Amino acid sequence: MKIVIIGAGHGGLQAAKELAKNGFQVTVYEKNSPEKVSYDWRDDVEPTVFEKLKIALPDNSRKTSRTSFVAPFSETPLYMENEENANEWSIKRNTFILLLAKSAEEAGAKIKFNTQVESLIVENNAVKGVIVKNEKIFSDLVIDSSGIDSVFRKEVAKIFNITEKIDDNDVFTVYRAFVKIAAGEKLPENHKKKVYLKYLGMPGISWCICEPDGLINILIGRVGEMHEKEFENALSKLKKENPFISDEIVMGGKFGRIPVRYPLTKMVGKGYVAIGDCAFMTIPLTGSGISNSLRAGHILAEEIIKNNSVSVEALWKYQVKYYEEIGAEHFFVDYVKRTLLYSSDEDIKYIFESGIITENDLCNFSSGNGLKFTPRELMFKLRKCMKKSNFVMTILLALMKGLKAKNQAMKIPKNYDEEKIKLWQTKIEGLFS
Repeated sequence: MKIVIIGAGHGGLQAAKELAKNGFQVTVYEKNSPEKVSYDWRDDVEPTVFEKLKIALPDNSRKTSRTSFVAPFSETPLYMENEENANEWSIKRNTFILLLAKSAEEAGAKIKFNTQVESLIVENNAVKGVIVKNEKIFSDLVIDSSGIDSVFRKEVAKIFNITEKIDDNDVFTVYRAFVKIAAGEKLPENHKKKVYLKYLGMPGISWCICEPDGLINILIGRVGEMHEKEFENALSKLKKENPFISDEIVMGGKFGRIPVRYPLTKMVGKGYVAIGDCAFMTIPLTGSGISNSLRAGHILAEEIIKNNSVSVEALWKYQVKYYEEIGAEHFFVDYVKRTLLYSSDEDIKYIFESGIITENDLCNFSSGNGLKFTPRELMFKLRKCMKKSNFVMTILLALMKGLKAKNQAMKIPKNYDEEKIKLWQTKIEGLFS
């Protein structure tokens, strides 16, 4: 069987490697050169995915350090100390993409950089291949790994009942840069990884991280469109609070767009399947797009190989398994995200500075141990909550609605039935309308 993959994304390349290794004829088309593929900055990835999928880490990978969270307009950071085995790996994104591409090639896949796919070949409500340099290239399956703004997803959106585009409040606009330390300045002894919640009131996060290699990792991000003046004010303020930030950019210095919403409720159609950012696989607030895409690539390849088929019925099994293992959780987190991002700065600042959330709470939550309180601690938190009862009720309501959305996501039809799938889509998307 012949499989075409559009875009050298993490999920597409993982699927390419596994499918090629099992005898499928796989070709990956990437519009950029190897030097310009992906972003030239670092991202954190949870460690178990490398072990599970037997993926080698890039040579320059390293464990992440502990985090300090800063509430809006607060001067009191809270540490979040991760256990050593729970730390994520910090990897250089474009280096990792090239490592995945090399592994896919060694498995038998063809990787064609500097090659733009112009459009899909669609006949009789099915995708039959792609058009490259005015040439029709037919295939049994097209895997769309071309990112959040995929033009190919838009081509088949109405045919397959797939979401064409997402709202601004489902997109995280982010600026990333790695800069040198300003001349004559020293790095702080504590709080070397500060994450600012709703920085300057923007619905999003910013950060300033002192990297082990001596560079300063800067992020300024908000949900929705970021206006130039808004960005300039945030960068100026970040430099004022962290005077060791210089203007000398070593890596990055670019803006990006990241999906921060629940995944596509329909990822597949006849001859077509979406993966990665194209399918909105980043869990809001946790930045897990790389890990989720890699796992999705493995699930997709596994289902195709197991069924020895690229029929829409076999592809649907990929989506079902992704939802069961990963995707359904997105719906719960998305509801909480929406509530927190649009809560008042004073409310968020209060829960940090009043002691409702402590450093110990953040440690337990981040390590997966849950929130555990002594009776005395619980009584203290309840008394503090009473002063913000309306906000607490809003959070509790969001948690309840989030669980409802997650439960509905888990009711995904197990077999491909267009009428049942449409009914399920309507119910689940109605919860977010």
